[in-house]
Amino acid sequence: MGLFDKLKKTVAQTLESAENLDKGDAAEKVMSAGKDLFSKLGGMASAAAQNERSAPEAAPAPKPAADAYRATPAARKKAADLFPKFDDVITRRFADCEVRRNLPACELDPACHPACTPVQFLFYKNGAPSLAVVLVQQNTYRGMNVIGTKQICERLGIRYLRFFAEYDNEEEYVVERIRSAL
Repeated sequence: MGLFDKLKKTVAQTLESAENLDKGDAAEKVMSAGKDLFSKLGGMASAAAQNERSAPEAAPAPKPAADAYRATPAARKKAADLFPKFDDVITRRFADCEVRRNLPACELDPACHPACTPVQFLFYKNGAPSLAVVLVQQNTYRGMNVIGTKQICERLGIRYLRFFAEYDNEEEYVVERIRSAL
């Protein structure tokens, strides 16, 4: 029985026995019973606070389940089908840039969740990563796997650029977006 259930029961019992008392006495009995229960609550709260102070430090929050990070097979296939087109455009139009391909997110942040989306194209400037290009399906870009990779890039100061597999992604459009981000 919870504390408020006890209070309710105490009030009900007091009111039943108060038929023979005047209203002032009944109210005083109810108030007294309530004060007793609330003082018990205060004692329980201070004991809980004491336990909390003496408890060992809490473990870090668990990472979301791996399923929360998984892209669907269809999403992975669409992004994989788009990769050769982007690879060709980047090879021809950004020949002067250092670019790593299909870089697992754990190479950027070893502590990341293993299911984070890989960075399909990571552009470097002066030996440091400067732009991550990720190919995603429109209905998965808010998935934990994609968001995790984006957060890693933001934390490391790497610009993040995504392209949706469902769109045409014409060569000039791709080149213009990448150039403006570099």
